[in-house]
Amino acid sequence: MVEHFAQADGDGSRITWAHAVNSRQKLDEALHDSSVMMLEADLLVRGQGTPKEEPVPIMAHPPDVDSDITFEEWLALVKMSQKGIKLDFKSTEAAVTAFEILKPQISALHVPVLLNADILEGPDGRKPTVNTETFLGLCNTIPESTLSLGWTTSPKGKVVSPELAYSWENVINMCEVIKRFNFKQQMTYPVRAILMKASTLAPFKWLCDITCGTLTVWSADSDGVPLTQLLLVRNKFPKSHVYFDLPDTVEKDFDPFKDDPTSGLEGNTLGSCTKVLHEADWKGFVDDAGDDSRIYLGTETAVLSGRHALLMSRNPMNISDGGEINISGQVQFVNSPKVCDLKTNKGLEIYLHATIADLEHSSGVRCFIGVDGTASIRSSGSDEKETEKTASGPKSRIYAFHITHTDDTVSLKITEQESSDREIPVCISTEFNCKRPASVCAHCVIMRMNTANLFGVIQDLDLLVH
Repeated sequence: MVEHFAQADGDGSRITWAHAVNSRQKLDEALHDSSVMMLEADLLVRGQGTPKEEPVPIMAHPPDVDSDITFEEWLALVKMSQKGIKLDFKSTEAAVTAFEILKPQISALHVPVLLNADILEGPDGRKPTVNTETFLGLCNTIPESTLSLGWTTSPKGKVVSPELAYSWENVINMCEVIKRFNFKQQMTYPVRAILMKASTLAPFKWLCDITCGTLTVWSADSDGVPLTQLLLVRNKFPKSHVYFDLPDTVEKDFDPFKDDPTSGLEGNTLGSCTKVLHEADWKGFVDDAGDDSRIYLGTETAVLSGRHALLMSRNPMNISDGGEINISGQVQFVNSPKVCDLKTNKGLEIYLHATIADLEHSSGVRCFIGVDGTASIRSSGSDEKETEKTASGPKSRIYAFHITHTDDTVSLKITEQESSDREIPVCISTEFNCKRPASVCAHCVIMRMNTANLFGVIQDLDLLVH
């Protein structure tokens, strides 16, 4: 979208919006305002949800169910301008009827056309009022459009709890839906600024990597979004990859920091930088197309599920006399949208001295991090050794891990990351004969989840050979 407006100079924050353009008066004002680049408007059918409901799409936002302008009339006036449009569908009926009008005219619109709907439940969100399958099926019929797919959140006017934020579950669910429909269009994800905490930056960076998408950050007038949260997003993403659709009062505070967002952030607010997952060092693939396994490899994060989705180091490693290999990172366990029974033997497996063919035969060395806090090491056919449980249950699902591999020992340490008031390190060592032929000793690191009902989110991955 940003490339259409030369005056934005490649900066999504410079795109200007007219909001709720749902009446003839507001449309006329927006069309004659030279500073406005994008028109945002809402669609229902006339009399939506009442006995007088008609299959006529109109420009209105609930609780209104009538308008002085239909979508067909609105579109006829807009297509004579050079302003882009964002159509926010508030019901399945509005989408079905409006698409019948839009499809024959899309080739005459030489401007960005964003098709927006909240298709998934988000933080404190209600069930979407637009059917996901129907809406996405309709979107596939207009490949010239940009899809704007979001999550339901707290109703406008309701105080948003400061603890609420988008989660990895929200983001992975969206990715799974998009991959299922195999979209070719550009994507943008409307995200509510008050829910964009520091913890949400990595999930959305990953989602944009995987789908070649952008973000559209919006805010309700009543949200009172902290400036810090806007600056964190601005600092994390390229300028061309984030749009800001904000109330005038919020935009006024935000604008002075756009060129240098770090100037408005304290040093400790920036947090630690996530390590880049270098393509030259790691590759991801599924080794059995018949399985429900999948892997999504971003620039900072790998998300994998199922026994046949493998994250593997590209270069074989060997330990010289007196040397060692160190593997460190963080894994977060995330439920699949499917109903699953998380048992204690489910989690992340990290293999050393093993080939892909060896994984099903317990060859090599397996380090295991369980969803319940179990850490274990097993080597070449020996009985598995497990520690006692180190977390209270599956709700503690974030663990830092560190594996040290020397000539004759492997040690694994995991540290539970969710509880800020305690640290629970677990170290296990086992000894095995590493004096084997060079062809065997030189090996790649292979990681996989041992179930398709659980996602492993792997970050801050580091591999050092000394």
